[in-house]
Amino acid sequence: MRILSRRFLVSYLGYYAGILIASLLVIAIIELMVNMDRALEFQNGAQGVATYLLLRLPSYYLPYLVPVTSFAATFLTIGLSARSQEILAAKAGGIRPQRIALPVLGAAAVLSAASLAVFETVVRESDVAFRAVKQGDATARLFSSRGTFWYHHGRFLYNVQDADRKTGTLRDVRVYERDEAGRLRRSIHAASARIDTKDEWLLFDATIRSFDGKDLGAAPRVERLARAVLPVASERDLALLDADASELPLPELVDYIDAATRSGRDATRYRALLHARLIEPISVLLFALLAVPIGLAVERSRSLAIAALQGMALVALYYMLQSTAQIFAAGGVAAAVPAPWLFFAGFAGFGAWRLWRSPA
Repeated sequence: MRILSRRFLVSYLGYYAGILIASLLVIAIIELMVNMDRALEFQNGAQGVATYLLLRLPSYYLPYLVPVTSFAATFLTIGLSARSQEILAAKAGGIRPQRIALPVLGAAAVLSAASLAVFETVVRESDVAFRAVKQGDATARLFSSRGTFWYHHGRFLYNVQDADRKTGTLRDVRVYERDEAGRLRRSIHAASARIDTKDEWLLFDATIRSFDGKDLGAAPRVERLARAVLPVASERDLALLDADASELPLPELVDYIDAATRSGRDATRYRALLHARLIEPISVLLFALLAVPIGLAVERSRSLAIAALQGMALVALYYMLQSTAQIFAAGGVAAAVPAPWLFFAGFAGFGAWRLWRSPA
């Protein structure tokens, strides 16, 4: 049995590595064909294209490829063995299908734990670096503290509660401008700001305090304006439009939700995103569990194509339901917060039930 377990384990890991690498190569070729202009504009020359791919692939595609690859690797491992009668021979020797699948599911569980680490390091850092280079300043960073976002660029320090990229709107905006000596020159607090162009923001309900850099003891000059123009923004400062808590690492996302809740803000969307982010790596194990009974069914149908289509439909349904839950959560529906776990439990129960009922 140990030899058989090693055989299925090596097969699963081999298929997993091969499919993941091949998928990344294919996607890289497609990216170059479709987005070559963006890649060339990213940075100059071949180095820019390489940088674009090295940041784009892990930040955008890897979170989907990692779990889906687990399904494909499990399906090929079990399905090909079932079609070649290897599963039937093992069952004839008294080995149950559930025992055959155990090393594959164990490897998928280990990959789930590894995926959590990869998603919170490689994927998140690649996403941050991609946005920074795209904005034209690889050293600039957007970070969160106490439920708000901070961004430092040049003489300006920005603080916003959150942003809406679709409308180009920032909420609860604070801007601190320093002089060349590092002394505070001006502070601005606005209820909201709309980025009309790359070079200016339109502030609403703004309070502007100007400080005299020569007389440090002088009281600031205060202006209160219903509308004001801030002509200091640049292409790089549009990074503030990415002030979305969904992009934060998990520990910072938890802190953001706690701070938002204490301040009376609605954190429904971000609580739902937290649960979705926690489930994301575990879906590696879930998809393996779903693929095992589908692969075992090949023994009867003798068709990999039909079984593969069934599996693709099941995976598509899972992602569709999870996306629907996120849409409702974004609309402030509190009932959508536990939905990711409910869908996960439902699909896991379905996969376990089908595996348990697999004929011995």
